[in-house]
Amino acid sequence: MTKIQKRIISALILVPPVLLATYMGGIIFAALLFVVFVLALWEWRQMSVRTSRPNVFMFSGLLYFAVSFLAFFSLREMSELGLMLTVVLFFSIWSSDSFAYIFGKILKGPKLVPSVSPSKTIAGFIGAAFGSALMFVLGQLITSISFSLPTTFTEYLLVMTLGAVLGMVAQAGDLMMSMMKRYVDVKDTGHIIPGHGGVLDRIDSLLLTAPVFYLIVAVFYNG
Repeated sequence: MTKIQKRIISALILVPPVLLATYMGGIIFAALLFVVFVLALWEWRQMSVRTSRPNVFMFSGLLYFAVSFLAFFSLREMSELGLMLTVVLFFSIWSSDSFAYIFGKILKGPKLVPSVSPSKTIAGFIGAAFGSALMFVLGQLITSISFSLPTTFTEYLLVMTLGAVLGMVAQAGDLMMSMMKRYVDVKDTGHIIPGHGGVLDRIDSLLLTAPVFYLIVAVFYNG
């Protein structure tokens, strides 16, 4: 079985319960976040013992994860739009990763940061921005139809820009984790998810994107 086939099967198994917990919200969503948080922290602990300053490395990861997971929970619990915002964020990042892979494979071209991640290309970076922007535009379209809200071209342009920015932030989060893995000299953070590696390998893009998205929504959302 190829790596991409393993990834597809893993997604088919993991995505439904994640979306169900997101839909239910409250304690169910909090429980999901807690389980993922513990697994992520355990993998980070395994990486920290390979460093010269394990306590500093461990504390930095704990702080990073805590901020990210708190942002996720706060976003889901944000007024009546929390569910939609969280689902759009999930799909935008999944789409971002997929389009980054597709654009990178088809277009190839110059590497993005070869010293950190030899496989990532500038074309893939553009694909990530495109995939995320596409999901945000679809989310805006579905919302406007569901609630019979008129949406102007300017609003679609703003939503598309936001999606593109978050797609780039997701790639930055991915690169940050790649940098940490290179620093401790490991290929994957773990082996719990076939085709992906560890939990951190699967959520690295979301870890940085969640607090950035929450901050943007919290600052600019006017009810």
